[in-house]
Amino acid sequence: MRTRQRLTLFILSVLLLCGACVSRDRALRLDPVVDETFPFEISLPENWSIQQEAGEDHARYLIAPNDFTGDEESFRIYFYFSQPETKDLEEHLAVSKALIEPWLAGLVSEDYEIYNKNELKLAKEQAMALDFAKPMGETYMVGRVVIGTHPTHVIAFVAMASESEWNMYVRTFDKIMRSLKIRTSSD
Repeated sequence: MRTRQRLTLFILSVLLLCGACVSRDRALRLDPVVDETFPFEISLPENWSIQQEAGEDHARYLIAPNDFTGDEESFRIYFYFSQPETKDLEEHLAVSKALIEPWLAGLVSEDYEIYNKNELKLAKEQAMALDFAKPMGETYMVGRVVIGTHPTHVIAFVAMASESEWNMYVRTFDKIMRSLKIRTSSD
């Protein structure tokens, strides 16, 4: 009986050590971004920025470390935030789909495979998260799409990077998403 307990403790210790070896880095500390022109509030790590990307709808943003050069392997977050001008739920969903699908198709090519699906909260509303990856030499390109089902806004995040960069920043990405707050007219 004593041997069995020791064996169980040994196995648990090994499993805990293995889990610690593959754990991701801790999330970076966030500070609020102060920009009254944004229709939302968001917090980012020090030396990161959010920039509005060119587009007809003025709803696309890039969030990345200040030293981001556009390299495919570097961690970056694409953010879509729009408010359709309709109050009808069916129309809102149709407009949202029409806005999000081409944006996503331009970011996530068809050679990525979805390997995980999850539900979470985004701006206090239900959201769906899809983790995706594709082989890249000896490693992988990894990412996550998060699409929120907000009643008044179209909200989506896409984060992507090489596997090593992903593991370094994925917890920070989760924390950034949790920091999102929609400004109301009373704010």
